[in-house]
Amino acid sequence: MRAETLAGALAGLIACAQAAVAAYTDPNVLTIEGGKQGEAGQYHIERLRSDFENVAIETRTPWTKDGEVVTYRGPKIADILREHELDLGKSVQFIAYDNFTSEVTVEEIQTYNPIFAIDRACVDTDRQSGRCAPDQSFTQLAPEEQGPIFLVWPYEDLPESYVPARNSIWVWFVVAVRPSQ
Repeated sequence: MRAETLAGALAGLIACAQAAVAAYTDPNVLTIEGGKQGEAGQYHIERLRSDFENVAIETRTPWTKDGEVVTYRGPKIADILREHELDLGKSVQFIAYDNFTSEVTVEEIQTYNPIFAIDRACVDTDRQSGRCAPDQSFTQLAPEEQGPIFLVWPYEDLPESYVPARNSIWVWFVVAVRPSQ
């Protein structure tokens, strides 16, 4: 009887794990878990552009060369957390497409105002290659640029102790946000 119970429990755990991984099959969709009475929200990149104010952050990252800055654009994370009442807890987890998970405090988010970068400013090489039209200001983040959704912080505003100790807060390929347990 115990073997059957163990086998059933293992089968259930495997099914749950597969369902959890299957929930994040599209890197172009951000899933918000555990918000308003447990209600999940899903935002395709186009909804992130239309449903929230998109702001630009001109910043470097821990991986850019000294003096190199990129202008990223996207919705403020604090706005999305507020929409789903996730700003009421102490911290949230950001889950990447490869299941990498980073925990960030709500206080850090409110203090430094990171964004879900979904676009970056066009540069001359983008116009020369045809990626951007001559009058186009921004282009969608590509996978090789940590997109389509990249958690971006204003690097120069972060305490010096955050680099490299807190580099895990720069989450690439974000697919989900959930309250910390």
